Amino acid sequence: MKRALSLCLLLLLPLLSCGGEPSPTVPRRTRPPTQTAFPGQGEQGQCGDGLCEGPENPSNCPADCPPPEITSGTSPASPAVAAEWTLSLAQAPDAAPIRPLIGVNAGPLPAGEAGKADLTAAYQQIGVNLVRTHDYYGPLDMAVLYPDRSADPADPRSYDFAESDRVFTSILAGGFEPYLRLGDSWSNATPPRTPQERANWVRAAVEVLRHYRQGQWDGFESDFRYVEIWNEPDHPQFWPEPRTQQEFLQLFAETAQALRQAFPEMQVGGPGFTPAGALTAQGNRYVYDFLDCLRAEGTPLDFLSWHMYANDPDSFAQAAAFYRQALDEHGYEGTALHISEWNTGLKDGMSNEEQAALRLGGKGTAILTAAWISLQQQGVAESLFYRGNDSSAEMATWYGLFYADGRPKRIALAFSLWSELAAHPQRLQWQARSVEGAAPLWLLAGQDRAGEIALLLANPNDEATSWHLASLDGQEPAVGALRIYQVGDAGEEIETLPATGPTVEIGAYTVQLLLATR
Repeated sequence: MKRALSLCLLLLLPLLSCGGEPSPTVPRRTRPPTQTAFPGQGEQGQCGDGLCEGPENPSNCPADCPPPEITSGTSPASPAVAAEWTLSLAQAPDAAPIRPLIGVNAGPLPAGEAGKADLTAAYQQIGVNLVRTHDYYGPLDMAVLYPDRSADPADPRSYDFAESDRVFTSILAGGFEPYLRLGDSWSNATPPRTPQERANWVRAAVEVLRHYRQGQWDGFESDFRYVEIWNEPDHPQFWPEPRTQQEFLQLFAETAQALRQAFPEMQVGGPGFTPAGALTAQGNRYVYDFLDCLRAEGTPLDFLSWHMYANDPDSFAQAAAFYRQALDEHGYEGTALHISEWNTGLKDGMSNEEQAALRLGGKGTAILTAAWISLQQQGVAESLFYRGNDSSAEMATWYGLFYADGRPKRIALAFSLWSELAAHPQRLQWQARSVEGAAPLWLLAGQDRAGEIALLLANPNDEATSWHLASLDGQEPAVGALRIYQVGDAGEEIETLPATGPTVEIGAYTVQLLLATR
């Protein structure tokens, strides 16, 4: 097997445990993580695009998913036990490629309390490609890099690069591409207060980029592609009163124009809207005001970034569709979509069990995998999961892919399956037929240059279902050529399922990856 997944993940320890046994690490993928995004922006995954994907099925989208002919009786190609889903895969030469949407926020250096794990090897092993420089709570915040907004931005003595350089070094040394956020963390957001401070901040932003990109002031020579201006300006934590929306719009427009002039080769965007930007009428208005201002000022916008914390995969698709429409209406048809923070959402009143299910268990893992498939279908160009590392052993249900001591949560295991699917970038068309009442499945299929097939399936439902791969390009696949890997509540590591027959059960809140050789 030239591309077998590593399956020797050690068992996760009980929740909230610390110390004791040495911390296991995630097994290394057989191929190194890619550093290069696939070309092309792709098309929105939607009914009528010629691809039968995601929640589309013969009932809700017959244009893309025509039901296959149903025959009675049993044939040699029929499964011994009837599957609830019958799947077929075929070539789709004109389809947009599958993108490596496998970036994260923060890390790989330890966060929070002393003694926490360095995740460099773990990030490499699950395939992380981008690291967004947000919520280090000091390092790489403009409030630390350029603390005195009245200081001369042309004077190197106006800057403090020490801790920020240490974090930036760790990102580059691990082989990850920085996704540079120009702004501040939750703990210390300090917008400019006056027109003079704003002018200094804009000039300082250019000097910071020169330090981290062109080696200025004993800095770094790096060819990272993205610079994101600010974070959640529609949240009072990051743009507090008495600062106004108009003041932010001025800051963004002036910074984007200055960066474009100084670094014409870079992709400049932002501003990382909160989930409310897409989900509420007030948020929609803020987004339209933002785009109205940019268009009026002739401001470049290579990408628009936004955030989503939700427990319904459809929320991610709806948000992406809203931002795509808003951009297109403002003449930004070529502007890419970046989701620079996303995860499940915990709410007040949730029980400890429900929080654990969403952040540690199969439920959240299956929801997020379905969301990842949705992002692919909507043509999202980059994704930065929030976040890679936890900061405290006492907060096991925090946002991280990994516990604070470095042990992988189930979502990290699924992340490695996403990475494997992304290594099969030639998107395949799929068709599905289900029996009445079958739990909905989310599917995405691809092929690599050698012809190996990968099929990712997510069941974000509270009941099991089953599936049968009926054909690959019109031919029945050989059972012996199939390998199936699974993440869910049935186990605390990546499981290998025996390919003993044509029907495969996928449990409630479970993710599976099928690899097939012809």
